[in-house]
Amino acid sequence: MKWFWNRCHRRQHISLLAAGALGQEEKIELERHLAACDECRTYYAEIKTLTAPLISWEKNLSGIEATPAARMRWAKAVQEATAPSVVHQSPLQSIWRIVWGEFIWPSRYAWSGLAALWVAMLVINGQLSDHRTHDTGARAASTQEIMQAWAEQNRVMALLIQPAVVVPAPVPPVPRPRSQKSQDWAII
Repeated sequence: MKWFWNRCHRRQHISLLAAGALGQEEKIELERHLAACDECRTYYAEIKTLTAPLISWEKNLSGIEATPAARMRWAKAVQEATAPSVVHQSPLQSIWRIVWGEFIWPSRYAWSGLAALWVAMLVINGQLSDHRTHDTGARAASTQEIMQAWAEQNRVMALLIQPAVVVPAPVPPVPRPRSQKSQDWAII
């Protein structure tokens, strides 16, 4: 975080200069900056004291050779690392490994949240079911009333749906004209 409060943002280039990894053009430009900036000059001195021993490490450690036993161990380790490893797993284990690696582990926080929500729902449901068991007497009476009302409703509905029996009313005789009335008794 020191670089955040630093006014000069050339620290990375200063580190490269101390390691001797900058090109000639960049090196000249950075040396001009070091001549003008006290903070960067102090930082360059600190980095230079750390990198000076590391620059000559190859010269100091060139005479060290590995023993034949160490070479054999290294060769064996390299062969084992490059050889394909044969692991016998059941199909269920390999499927579980794929499911775990592809679906569960990358979104483990979402799964944790869903599990917490599920547990909370179980707790709430358990508390609600406890309250219901205390009211069984009132609930049984109300259930019986509901069943009686339902039976009454079915009876009324059956009466309404049944076809009505129509009893024909007596048909009054049609009055005849007088002229026809006299003819009835005159025919003998």
